[in-house]
This record gives sequence, structure tokens and C-alpha cells, in this order.
Amino acid sequence: MVRKMAASSTISANRKRRSLRRGISLIAAAALLAVSAIIIAYAEFRESLVSRRYEAAWIEVQSDLLDTMLDLYRERLGDIARQVVLNADIDAALERDVSRSLERVLDRARNVLPERPDFAVLSASGEILATTGDEADLVESGAVRERATDVVRNIIIASSSGSPVLAHYAPVRRGDATVAQVVALLEISDGISSFFPGLSGLAFMPSAGGLLGLTGDVPALDSALPESDGQARHQILSSVDGRRFDVATLPLRDENGNLSGEFVFLRDISDALEREEVLATLAFSTVLVIILLSLGLLVQALRLGFRPLGAVVYLLDAMARGETGLRMRNVEPPPEPEIDVEGVPERFAYHSVARQGQKPEASPSTSLAQRSVAEIDTLLDTVERFRASIDARNALIAVQEQLESARRIQQSLLPVDFDLHPGLDFSGRMRAAQDVGGDFFDAFPVDDGRVAVVIADVSGKGIAAALFAAQASVVLRSHCQTPENLPEQIQAANNALCQRNPEEMFLTAIVAFVTPGTGEVAFVNAGHCPPMIAGADGKVRLETRPPNLVLGVLPEVDWSLHHMTLSPGESLLLHSDGFDEAQTMEGEILGRDSAMEIFGNVIGEAERRDCDGVSQRILEEIDQFAGAAPQADDITLITMKLAD
Repeated sequence: MVRKMAASSTISANRKRRSLRRGISLIAAAALLAVSAIIIAYAEFRESLVSRRYEAAWIEVQSDLLDTMLDLYRERLGDIARQVVLNADIDAALERDVSRSLERVLDRARNVLPERPDFAVLSASGEILATTGDEADLVESGAVRERATDVVRNIIIASSSGSPVLAHYAPVRRGDATVAQVVALLEISDGISSFFPGLSGLAFMPSAGGLLGLTGDVPALDSALPESDGQARHQILSSVDGRRFDVATLPLRDENGNLSGEFVFLRDISDALEREEVLATLAFSTVLVIILLSLGLLVQALRLGFRPLGAVVYLLDAMARGETGLRMRNVEPPPEPEIDVEGVPERFAYHSVARQGQKPEASPSTSLAQRSVAEIDTLLDTVERFRASIDARNALIAVQEQLESARRIQQSLLPVDFDLHPGLDFSGRMRAAQDVGGDFFDAFPVDDGRVAVVIADVSGKGIAAALFAAQASVVLRSHCQTPENLPEQIQAANNALCQRNPEEMFLTAIVAFVTPGTGEVAFVNAGHCPPMIAGADGKVRLETRPPNLVLGVLPEVDWSLHHMTLSPGESLLLHSDGFDEAQTMEGEILGRDSAMEIFGNVIGEAERRDCDGVSQRILEEIDQFAGAAPQADDITLITMKLAD
């Protein structure tokens, strides 16, 4: 009877042990699931927050790029119109009042320009005197017919197809009187592909409403775009055929701030979204598998950990029945104790402590519990590292895509056509130390037959320096047009840079005007590296001048105009400090003397070498000196000489 009561008590203790183990297992599993849910929710929140910030920054960058493109177009169209206005044939044709002569002059001006703008000549009263180009009907329809004024202005109008066209009005003066005006017309959409690569479609939405496809694939969307409100927007829409498009809507304003409509940029992101969904599904499945494995490991750890606890429960139950002189000989009871015919557990033996004089053996349950806690901590750390690695990878991909886009845009802003004058051999190279750089150069012919040359180096490297360099390039080109009052023009450009310089950046620069016929060079050096001149024998001299202040630091500063003469057979090199400050892996710097030696050797090593070949050989010499060391700074080289 006593043995049956003992067996019944053993079964009850085992049930209590299993019930306690299940309860703790459920609590631990619920806690693990709650922690996993919190981690996943936090990851989703962070991803949404980063996505919104990226979207706002992306829209801001795109808007700035569109404004920059319009500024460049206005400057370029203004230069083109000035060339036509200053053409002596225009004045002669106006004096004789011969429309055919005017049209021939306009056709010649249009055919020599790569942009091939359209032209019109209007009388002082607004009467059409001559037109040329595909958009002549704009003039005849009255869209650009205005009375002539002495004010140079730009407006944005719609072509016959609805596409926006930039119109530049340049007055033709005879003495103090304005006798006519030249109107230059250029479609804005022509340059979108250069400034915004990767577009699958481009459309325009006039302020009056409607959507006009300009280039590429402009599908029918399953939901209408919101009405024009003058604000930049970004959204993801689906087409009626099931494709997904990244749609950016940017307002188009004239120079007075009047809204002319909105450009709609479309990028087909169907494949990218599909890949993202596959990766997200894979990531979710991986996390789910990890959670399930963790739950399995947790249950196994709890099962192992509760073995000694089950023995303790069994002993406590025995002690509750009044058997106080007991000890546990085997602390690892089986999951289901075997009962003999008499109902006593075979793996547990009880002895009187008083009779044996022995102390109870210590239980290893504490070490098992600590091991289980450590395994749970390791699991949570693994999940967190996995989530962090996914966020880091996505952020890195986004940054790399933006840097690659910025690099392509910056390279597109540099001139590539160096056929500036028949009497001048010219070459320009810029190699950034990072994806984008702070160096830039520019070269363009001016009205009197001279060639304007600009080389500059912005403080610092990276995206901030590249954006400031783009701004400085536009400012210097718009202000520096003639050599006669170049210091005053540099001062005006410096004032403009000081006004819009929140990061307090600065740049060194050389602005020069070269006369190919005589070799005379008039220049202003704003803290830049002095020019090098090499003779045909390879001897090099520096054109050092008293130093001038850099640009972008202080307004209302004076600069000095200097002159030098480039003789036949001599080569002129303008460079940034990335040339003479090139470094090796050991930190050795090339130095100015070695840079002059490299330039002289390159010039003297061959009897005939064009300027582009000279620039290439200098870059190869720099790479040979630096070896495996990464490029320390942006390198810009401008090489020129009088043509033979």
C-alpha cells in the first residue's frame, strides 16, 4: 500500500514538472516572438524613415539639377544670341531692309552651332523680318512677337507640339536706339537626357492641364497625376499594362518665377521592384527559419535544463510526505520515470542521511540554465546583426548609385570639344580622387576671336565640393566674358560666390584669355598653382606673380591682371595641386621641381606631340610615381600651344 502511494506521488510530481516546463516554455517562446516582432517592426520603421529621407533628398537634388540646366541653357542661348547680334551682316541687312539677306545670315549662324537653335528677327514694332528653323511657326503664330526693348530677357513658351521652348530676346542697337531684336529659340527637353540619365520616358504637363509625351516610353497610367501646384513630387505609379514606374514631377519656371508647367520624369522600376520583393521574401523566410530554429533550440535547452529541476521537484514531493532524511543519488531523471512492479522509481534511491552520514550531491541545473540564457542572447544578437547587415547593404547600394549618377553628371558639365580656334592646340583632363571631385575646368571662344580658359580647385573633395564646383563653374562663365575688365569681373563672381556659400568653402582659380594669333595670354591668378611654360627643348619656367586671394572667402576684394606671351613651339600647362602633391605609399610627395621635370621631359621626349598626348603622358608619369598608392587629390591638367 505504501509503495502504491509512493508510485502515485511520483506520477503526480512528474506531471507537475512537465506542466511547469510547458508553462515556462510557452512564456519564453512568447517573449522570443514578441522580441522578434519588435525587431522586425523597428526595422520596417527605420526602412520607411530612411526611404522618406532619401525621397526628399532625391527630389531636392533633381530640382537643383533642373535649375542648373536652365541656368546653363540661358547662359548658352545668351552667348549664341550675342554672336548673332554682333554679326555685321545683320546690321547691314537691317539697314537695307532685305529679308532674304537676314534669313541667309540666320541660316549660317544656325548651321555652325551644335545646338542648332531657331532664330527670328523682329522689328522695333514687333513685325517679323526673318525666321529660320523648325519653330518658325511660333513666331508667325504671335507667341514670341513683342515690341523691341533694350532689355535682354528670357521667357518660356510652348511649341506647336506643346513642348517647352526657351526664348531669348537680344536687342539690336544702332547708337542709342533699339532698331530690332533677335529671338533665339531652343527646346528645353533636348538636354534632359544629358542631365538626367536613365530615364525611360519624359513628358510635359502644361499649367493648363493634360500630359504630353516628349521622348521615350510614356505609358498610360492607371491613375491620373495630380493637378499642377508648382511643387516637386515623387510617387510610384502603375501603367495599364502592369508595369511600375518611378514618377518625379518637377515644376518648370521662367527666370521671373512664373510657372510654365511641369516636367514628368519616368523610370521603369518593374524589374528592380521584383528583385526587391524576392530579396525581401528571402530575408523574411530566413528570419522565420532562424526564429523557428531558435524556438526549437530553446525547447531543447529547457528540456535539458528541467531534468535536474524534475529531480528536485521529485525530492521536494517526497519530503512533503515526511521523508526528510533523503538525498538525490542521480540528478538526471528520465523524461518519463519507469515504474517497477512495486511502483518505486528504479533510478532514484533514498537513504537516510542520519544513518549514512553523507551530504547531498550538488545539482548542475545552475550551469544548464546559464547555458540556455547564453544561447538565447546569441540568437537575439544573430537576428540583430542580420537585420543590420540588410540595412547596411541597402544603404550602400543607394549611396553607390547616387555617387555614380553624380560622377556622370559632373563629367557631362566639363567641355569635350577642344576645337576652339584654328590657331590653338588645346587639351583638358580632370581625374577625380573619389567618385566626384572639386576640380573643374572650362574653355570657350569669345566674340573677339580670343579663347577663355578657366581652371579651378575647390577646397575639399566629395559631393559637397562637386556641388560647389558646379555652382562656381556657372558663376565664372557668366561673369568672365572679356579680358579688358577681367579683375572687375572676377570681383563680381567672387561676390556672388560669397553670397551663396553656407558651408564657407573656397576655391583657387586661374581665368585667362588667350590670343591665338599673337600668343598673348591675359590672366588673373586667384591663389592657384602658377602656370608652367616649356620650350621645344624641354626647358621649363614658372610664370610666378604676386599672390592674390582665393575666391569665396571675402567680398569686395581686388585682383591683379597679368600678361605673358606664348612663343611658337612653347607649351603652356595649367594644373591643380593634385599634380605636384601626388604621393607614394610611403607618403613621399612629388613636389613642384619634379613636376616641372616631368613636364619638360614629356615635351622634349618627342619632336611632335599634340596637347592631348602630353596630358596623357603626364598622367602616366604621375601613376608611375605613385605606384599602388591611391590618388590623394583631384588632378586637372590644361595643355595648350600655338598651332603649327
